[in-house]
Amino acid sequence: MKISIQTQKTVSELGFEKAYKLYKDAGFEALDWNINDLLPGDKIYAGTYRGSSVLEKSLDEILDYLEPDLNEIRKNGLKITQAHAPFPAMSLKYEDSLDFMIEIYKNCIRLCDHVGCKHLVIHAIHHQRYDLDHTPEEIDAFNWKLYTSLIPVLKETDVIVCIENIFSWAMGPKAMPRLLADHFGNPDFAVDYIDRLNREAGKECFGMCLDTGHLNLCRIDERIYIPKLGKRIKCLHVHDNDSIEDRHEAPYSGNIYWDGYLKALREAGYEGDISFETGPQTTLNFGITEDILLSQLKAIADIGCYFRKVLSE
Repeated sequence: MKISIQTQKTVSELGFEKAYKLYKDAGFEALDWNINDLLPGDKIYAGTYRGSSVLEKSLDEILDYLEPDLNEIRKNGLKITQAHAPFPAMSLKYEDSLDFMIEIYKNCIRLCDHVGCKHLVIHAIHHQRYDLDHTPEEIDAFNWKLYTSLIPVLKETDVIVCIENIFSWAMGPKAMPRLLADHFGNPDFAVDYIDRLNREAGKECFGMCLDTGHLNLCRIDERIYIPKLGKRIKCLHVHDNDSIEDRHEAPYSGNIYWDGYLKALREAGYEGDISFETGPQTTLNFGITEDILLSQLKAIADIGCYFRKVLSE
């Protein structure tokens, strides 16, 4: 069980050499590799995705492009134990985007397998704000096509695709935004869906990425959710919030009751990493210096060490 951090903000601001040394000096042992940065979501939504990402190229070309990144990761003794694929998996305005993204995800799986990354997080498709054209049944069909299309490549590797509990904004009465949990916020649906996918694959190719902040936003009780998912939970996105905004703060900065999470994860036999998705607190925005950033990273890593101790008891 390693203490892990997402690479999103720090790497993009400081560069590979400085960022990965900071992670090591702060006490992190592993990474949640943000390969989603290689294909920005705004290009998918806008329909301008073709020809915009190295992930469209061959594995050898992708690895050549990423070698400076991978070299610094190796130099600092960090392990890539999970990665976050580009999202969304399709733009509902451009239905051919799904076929395009399936090929992107196949390359992400091959990439993860090559670098020894066990878990790849791929968001499910859900209704997007103001979309009134697609029924829930159509969305479900898109998702089934998405995940089952990846099975042949997954069966050739040891990579497990992890589906994250996410949320969407819908327009409620009087045009007020309303936050909705996606289907995977329902533990019974998530259990059934993951089990059906694994039966379809004939091996364990799919699991769950438990996002603590998203559960809290959607007012879902972890004491019910986690025991039902059990060993299907393969990796974590650990962050806190105030139940109103998806703030991605360090634990104990919001209103999540962390003892409840730790007790539920321990009883469920969770064996994965403690991986923090706290990008907004690991950034140089607002005049934060590198020294202060190192202190913040150390504080987050220390929380991870405490969580690991409790889960190992």
